[in-house]
Amino acid sequence: MYAISYILHIAGIALWFGSFAAFGFLIRSLVKGEETEETYTPVMNKIRLWINVGVLPGAVIVMLTGVYMILQFNREALPFYMIFMEQAGSMVVLLTVIMISLYSRKMKKKLNGETLKKDKTLKSISLMYTNYLFASATLVLLVLVVVGMRMT
Repeated sequence: MYAISYILHIAGIALWFGSFAAFGFLIRSLVKGEETEETYTPVMNKIRLWINVGVLPGAVIVMLTGVYMILQFNREALPFYMIFMEQAGSMVVLLTVIMISLYSRKMKKKLNGETLKKDKTLKSISLMYTNYLFASATLVLLVLVVVGMRMT
């Protein structure tokens, strides 16, 4: 069971980091390009849907498999990188799920033509969404670097 959890953990991290980085660059290039909002609205909606249905549940699976694997060890003898992976990784997953979900809802409302409490343009919402995608990918990379270097 540990081996399956490990494979799911690594696959989830790859999906999470890769999707956020790729979709962040794609959204940013669409928004800053010369296309009108009508041309990239369907693409933005599909990206938003894929992140909500595919990537965020993958991030939760990363957290759950990580918790399962860390519980297999003696808690008193864990090195720093394992504690960092557990605590920082869990916080990154939770913050990512919360912030991306909130901005995804704002983006959905804007794409559907609904008015927001604080009316913002689709461009500004999309750029903030990409900032959260990049921030999450950067934090994942930070955790990966600390764990990969096995800092004690």
